[in-house]
Amino acid sequence: MRYLVTTDRTHIPADHQIIMVDGTVPGWEPRSTDLHWDHHRPDGADIQIDEMPRAATTLLQTHATDQPPCFVTTQVDADACCAAAWVQLPGAVLQGNVHDRLRAIAWDCDHLMVPDDLSPWAEFAAKAGAALKFSSANLIPRLGLPPDRKTWSLEQWEQYTSAAFAQGTQSLMEAALGKRPWPGEQGEADRYWATIAANARYLLRENRVQFLATTTGDLAVCDVRNSTYPIDPRSFYQAVAKLRPLSALRPETLLLRDHKLGGNQYTIGCLPRHPGKANLNFTVGLFERLTIAEQAKNSQSEGWGGRRTVGGSGWNTPSQLTPQEIAHLLDQDRPGGT
Repeated sequence: MRYLVTTDRTHIPADHQIIMVDGTVPGWEPRSTDLHWDHHRPDGADIQIDEMPRAATTLLQTHATDQPPCFVTTQVDADACCAAAWVQLPGAVLQGNVHDRLRAIAWDCDHLMVPDDLSPWAEFAAKAGAALKFSSANLIPRLGLPPDRKTWSLEQWEQYTSAAFAQGTQSLMEAALGKRPWPGEQGEADRYWATIAANARYLLRENRVQFLATTTGDLAVCDVRNSTYPIDPRSFYQAVAKLRPLSALRPETLLLRDHKLGGNQYTIGCLPRHPGKANLNFTVGLFERLTIAEQAKNSQSEGWGGRRTVGGSGWNTPSQLTPQEIAHLLDQDRPGGT
């Protein structure tokens, strides 16, 4: 089984059946034998597996071809791993608490919380997601990659994230089939939570969290450029909570990081517990306005995209916008984010 994390369509193998989940590689067009699920669109589901069918055997077997399968996603995370596992697990397994566990893990990944119907699985899901992230870091020495991720080439990033995609998916499948404990059930996530808290203190100490004034509250902005290690959004939100009450803030957040090709890349998200989160819908107007502003500066820039409460600037072209310009475009939203 091959797994690939890429945003470059030329890297997608032509001699495989492509099963693309939780994203769409720019410019890729599925063939009749390929499978594709992407909830990052207007009116898409909150998590990927909520719009995927079950099969009596498995979706992979139901749609098998004479080509070997290759699972593809644009960014590895627990939601993508849950979706890839879903394709390979029998419908009879995707029931009961396995179904609820996978949904809870995906919800915690994409929203840093779970809905009320999954509340019994909230702690489990948070630990599982943390364990998946923590275990992926162990791949670095096993793959022979340099410890400093800032030195990695695009090929090395693709090698690492693809291996993490494979490892995370396999661990969820084995747990669903009762072959091993679920990620996080053996205390392996505890160290990760300590790291979340430590990184929140780092963001505060380095003054990496700023606030931009808008007409409906301050926009929280986190700048992790030139950071020597990845920062979980939970650390950002912990730092925000130390500096401002929710009542003083817009529900949206902005994270600024180094683009893989140099320059800036943005992720626009939201504060998980903000009461205004329920009214957000970035897919109705906001991504379009950001794309227009981006391409006014560089006509070759990729557009902004994502789903209702999270998205970002182009995968393959650095953003030319400033945080202030993005805040101004957010300020043009009508109440309710539409």
